[in-house]
Amino acid sequence: MSPRTRLMTLLVAAAAVVVAAVVALTVMLNRPAEAIRPDPVAATVPVALDADGLPEDLSIGVVLTYGQSGEPGSEYNRAAQGAVVAAERFAQGGAVVTLSAQNDRGTEDGARAAVEALAEQGMAGIVVASSGPQAEAAARAAGELGLAAILPYAQPSEPAPSLWTMMPSGTSVEVALRTAVNGATSVLLVNDGGTAPTSVPIAQTLDLQNFDDVAGLAQEAAVLTGDQQRAPGAPVGTDAGAAGSTDAVIVSAATPQRLARLVQALQARDVSVPLILPDGATAPAFASALSELDGTASGQLVGIAPSAGDSAALQQDAQGRGMSAFLSAVRLTAGDADVKNLTGDAPFSADAWAADPASHDAVVGLVRAAGLAGSGDPSEVAEALRSVSLGPGEGLAGPALDFSRPEALTAKATPVYASPQDLGLRPADGNAPRLVWVPAPAPTPSP
Repeated sequence: MSPRTRLMTLLVAAAAVVVAAVVALTVMLNRPAEAIRPDPVAATVPVALDADGLPEDLSIGVVLTYGQSGEPGSEYNRAAQGAVVAAERFAQGGAVVTLSAQNDRGTEDGARAAVEALAEQGMAGIVVASSGPQAEAAARAAGELGLAAILPYAQPSEPAPSLWTMMPSGTSVEVALRTAVNGATSVLLVNDGGTAPTSVPIAQTLDLQNFDDVAGLAQEAAVLTGDQQRAPGAPVGTDAGAAGSTDAVIVSAATPQRLARLVQALQARDVSVPLILPDGATAPAFASALSELDGTASGQLVGIAPSAGDSAALQQDAQGRGMSAFLSAVRLTAGDADVKNLTGDAPFSADAWAADPASHDAVVGLVRAAGLAGSGDPSEVAEALRSVSLGPGEGLAGPALDFSRPEALTAKATPVYASPQDLGLRPADGNAPRLVWVPAPAPTPSP
């Protein structure tokens, strides 16, 4: 081959390489962006849950405040039915998990007695499905006994090696609250026995105890937001703000039922600014009370909570598939007329609309620890739980939990928005309130 021919051959080959590289680069730059591939959790989050190493006759206690009429602490009774769903999922996988409920009677003494009774019955661990002083008393009693206790809805007042909370941290809640009021220049606090936020500047406070009734409080709030006129001749307090000056309202109350009453009264006076609800709004009792009062579930209502509601099942990620499996289990459990609620006095189906992932995941955590320990001994379960980190792959429905620390929840609180949309993910129930919490504002319907 002549030098000229050899040179031409090399040039053609080089050109071919360049063309091929350009074509490859063009294809790579212009191909549609590849969707994030889901991790392989779907195959490991079936409705039925296996429990390797689980001892026979494992029993888990649940401390409740009985009642459905607004007793403090009872607001989570229906949410706590998620524990039943967890037990049924393990039963489908061949493991028997027995749940035993005890009434704390709404008192600290009753809470201590409930925990002691469960300990005497040989519980491997307990779920404290209450709130307030009695939940703290139950936690202290469990800590003194070395009994593993998980609190889905409360913070223990005193730390102990065998106590865990699934509540978001106080810092996380305050950050989310600041995010929710972002841009507001004059924040009004409407209060009925609740706590005042510490991280958000409050321009003015309206306390129900200073009004004749909730309607009077709501009227004054509506004047301050500019949604109502002050009545001619009506007295104006020396600390009253200027009419129309308020651009956000934080609503706080001692119980979800009282919170719903405040919200409905504000809505009845056409208050149009965001109503931010830092505590109690995501409890089923709030949704139920608001519905009974003919209040409205809309994006105007802003709660503060981890993004762990039913809408998480729509996410294309591991948590979405974990939540989807949980909701499938809720539907299956509700379809079995023989499955009763925690107290055994009504079918599970009556509370299927409210059964939440937090109580479910608390039971899953205790079962996984018992399986790891290979024992139902409370001290061994508590020791094993301290080394456990769980996610959807282990059967959780909500965010990941890390029990190596007292605050097991790994997710942070965020603003969540109310929506009346029926996602169709739970059993149809004409008596259930229609309120779901979503991590982004619900779109406003077109007129």
